[in-house]
Amino acid sequence: MVSVRRRRKEKSSLPKVTRRHKDKQRKVRIKSNAIIAASWDEKLTLSQNYKKLGLTARLSRPTGGIQKDLKPAPTSVPVADGATVKALESDTAAMSNAVTEAKIVRDPETGAIVRIEELKKTEFDDVPTPAPVSSTTHVVRQLEEYAARGERKLERTQSEREEAWINELVKKHGDDYEAMKKDRKLNIWQQSAGDLRRRVEKWKKKGSVVG
Repeated sequence: MVSVRRRRKEKSSLPKVTRRHKDKQRKVRIKSNAIIAASWDEKLTLSQNYKKLGLTARLSRPTGGIQKDLKPAPTSVPVADGATVKALESDTAAMSNAVTEAKIVRDPETGAIVRIEELKKTEFDDVPTPAPVSSTTHVVRQLEEYAARGERKLERTQSEREEAWINELVKKHGDDYEAMKKDRKLNIWQQSAGDLRRRVEKWKKKGSVVG
């Protein structure tokens, strides 16, 4: 026989505690813009996709979802007493940007850096640097072209059922829109006189006549 406590536990409306499986990430479905949807990578996160496409996910500072570029920590090198940091910086700035090899002169006793001497350049030093590549992606260019075309306003057309309804109104009341408004039998949606006038004028502009 089952105890009273066990019977109450089976009738309880509270859900049983079960082991929760790992939630699967919901895939982002881009439905608002076909240009972005065509270049969207489902394996990347939202922030990574926006960075790849050249877009901005947030106008303010991002709060997460961006991979940090890890840089090696600078190693501390002892400097001789006679050579200050500013002197070393001036020696480095005096050298050409194309220097590929340099000689570090150290103090023989302490091993500290005394100065930096330029040695030689390579055969590739005179090669001009390539022009910077534009950061604008092909997706951004397509979106700009789409925005430059402007919004096309689609004119609403009247259905056959609406035309038949307007035909009955005009056939019964002519151009008396106040009478159309008060007609509870035909004007069951209680359209205003101004709305009925616009509908009738559009119906006439199409070339329709009372049948």
